[in-house]
Amino acid sequence: MGSTAAEVAFFTDATLERAEIDRFLDPQAPSWAQFDSALGYLPHDSLVPDNIDGALSEYRYGEFGERLQVNHADRPTRINTYGDSFTQCHQVSDGETWQEVLAAHIGEPIRNFGVGGFGVYQAVERMRRAEASAAAAPYIVLNIYLDDHYRNVDAYRLLRLGRWWRDYDRSLTTSMFHANPWRHVRIDPATAALVPQENICPTPDSLYNLCDTDFLIDAFGHDFVAQKLIADQSGDYRYLAEHEDLARALSIDFRPDTAPRETAHALWEGAAFRATELILASLKGELQAAGKRLLVALTYPAEEVARYISTGVRTDQSFVEALTQLGIPVIDALQLHADDYRDFALSPDAYTDRFWAGHYTPLGNAHFAFMIKRRLVEWVDPAPPAYDEEQASFARQAGRLA
Repeated sequence: MGSTAAEVAFFTDATLERAEIDRFLDPQAPSWAQFDSALGYLPHDSLVPDNIDGALSEYRYGEFGERLQVNHADRPTRINTYGDSFTQCHQVSDGETWQEVLAAHIGEPIRNFGVGGFGVYQAVERMRRAEASAAAAPYIVLNIYLDDHYRNVDAYRLLRLGRWWRDYDRSLTTSMFHANPWRHVRIDPATAALVPQENICPTPDSLYNLCDTDFLIDAFGHDFVAQKLIADQSGDYRYLAEHEDLARALSIDFRPDTAPRETAHALWEGAAFRATELILASLKGELQAAGKRLLVALTYPAEEVARYISTGVRTDQSFVEALTQLGIPVIDALQLHADDYRDFALSPDAYTDRFWAGHYTPLGNAHFAFMIKRRLVEWVDPAPPAYDEEQASFARQAGRLA
């Protein structure tokens, strides 16, 4: 069966230019990311003009690929953090991240393995690499941003980001190219189990396939996410007939004839959130067996925070309930911000403007750090140096403190 006009138009618009790949792969070109065969990309030392007031953000990385540790870097690290750009702390410089604000305050370092654009699956895959190295730590913070669930099932996230991101990348002196194909997951419609999928472009040379419209059609024409994106543009949801078994596995109300757009969204969202639940269920047992402790921190875009403050409705309510059932401790930044908002006499949008500029600003990172500080201090044992009176007493006796 041939491709529809809508499919051809979609993939033609998504076809990259070779110059975009050349720039990403050029070791001499300023670049925010570098190629990785499994995860698509990993962070790279860079200067990007994305901080407040047009300032440059300085992104530097250590020997294990973690963001540069600034505070107490000479001390042993007990806490490793993983996640996406709200973990990496995009749009701020090295010393302005919430990890560094916390490290300075509690008296011990915190490693930052966040990677902008990663989903839960990709962040956990990176975690497994780092925790198998000399960078391993007994305390693991996994930060999950609202969009991270959907990234689990993205085979090629740039299809979802669209042309605007490519135009933005080309406007920068430092390339922000990323979101290329990576390892991802699907939900087996027969068993509702998690099915890992390999990266379709696992070598630098294979990235040039993304410059071929026919390759994109062959590779992603029947991709679950791409089908939804095309249907949302064209209004043709006939693809849903292929996914009735998935709807049944996810307990989704399948109404392709009477509510096709809603059904398509429910399938996509259901698969995304179910993937995170399955990933976390497996990860919990894996870390427990290794003698490690897991804490999940939930972060959100400004729009979701403002909406929750205004309505009390959250997109991820079922997922939060699933975390409770899994028995995984959680820091819920959505609720923390709603509680914090009660101290302000301004609109929800004006409140979020104080702390977000897409991602948390330097002030937003500091605010988040102190919103979660108490929970983090109570979680580790023994308490961090700044909260451990026995350590403070020993330091005084040793003459290290006045």
